[in-house]
Amino acid sequence: MAGTSRVAVLYGPGDLRIEELALPALGADDGLLRVEATGVCGTDVAAYYGVNPYYELPCVLGHELVGRVVEIGHQASERWGVQQGDRIVVEEYLPCGTCRSCLAGAYQMCRVYRYGGKSIHAGSGLYGGYADYMYLHPQALVHKVAEDVDADLLQLYIPISNGLDWMSRIGALPIGGTAVIVGPGPHGLACVIGAVEAGADKVIVVGQDTDAHRLSVATQLGATHTVTGDTDDVVASVSEITGGLLADTVVNAADSSAALETALAVAGDRGTLVQVGLPKSGGGSAEPVLAALNSKVLTIRGVRGRPSSAVPPTLRLIESGKYPLHLLCTGQFTIEQTEEALTTNGRVPEAIRSSVIPALG
Repeated sequence: MAGTSRVAVLYGPGDLRIEELALPALGADDGLLRVEATGVCGTDVAAYYGVNPYYELPCVLGHELVGRVVEIGHQASERWGVQQGDRIVVEEYLPCGTCRSCLAGAYQMCRVYRYGGKSIHAGSGLYGGYADYMYLHPQALVHKVAEDVDADLLQLYIPISNGLDWMSRIGALPIGGTAVIVGPGPHGLACVIGAVEAGADKVIVVGQDTDAHRLSVATQLGATHTVTGDTDDVVASVSEITGGLLADTVVNAADSSAALETALAVAGDRGTLVQVGLPKSGGGSAEPVLAALNSKVLTIRGVRGRPSSAVPPTLRLIESGKYPLHLLCTGQFTIEQTEEALTTNGRVPEAIRSSVIPALG
């Protein structure tokens, strides 16, 4: 297939350029995707500001995407079970299959650069979703999706699949238990859905006074309580809500060290704390971590993505229309507006989740 693709290429902190790359010649074992929508992930924003190490610059950004297969080799078609014209989502990972992590089944930790972070100097360079087209590498992980669901909803599959996995498998939230989510960003709100689906009795979301809109969305997604204030205020509120038991599972989806102290403080005895956010701001120390580990006998777990098995049920959940997911989709931008899409959340209090739509406008 001849032609070119518009791409949003990150060269360095604050240095994003709209360019064109040639479409690749394909073989039997790969394919080409026409991108419909790509969500703006916090890791993309972090990379734009120069605080994310998982990117091989310069690269085409964007890794939470949905699109349509426009060309595919026969071997790739058989392996993936998809054909030309099928609508799919593509996981960000490009696992090598041979490293220690891949052999252990933890392909999320494979050190091969992934979609949205792989250099434009590697092969075709079309490894990001902020583009018209994206290359389907032989190692790609793809999943078919319904034809009748808005692309802007389908691109939410990564945060929602993460939220489902982090609450149930990683966070070990018991049926009828209490979940506390610190930070009502896209992943924090996805964890609300994860807690509801896991059968939580109480779902408490912790935010700041400036998070009024996001906390309202959390309630509409199924949160039973929302709390604001400093750590002492939050602990007092959670203690009152839970009769002093505090949380069975806490997810810290905020990006400050101080938020981790709040998460530790609201965890109940023998609870599990899932640490999600990248610490980008100061405050806090290791002392509360050590104290909570011993006094409460906590389990603290880090995360990086989710297993592929979490994706199909997530797609079925999105397709079901069970949750008002449109509330998360607060901004659509063209490829030429990618920089605006990356910076909107920092400027607009009501913004939750932006997406880049190549065909927009």
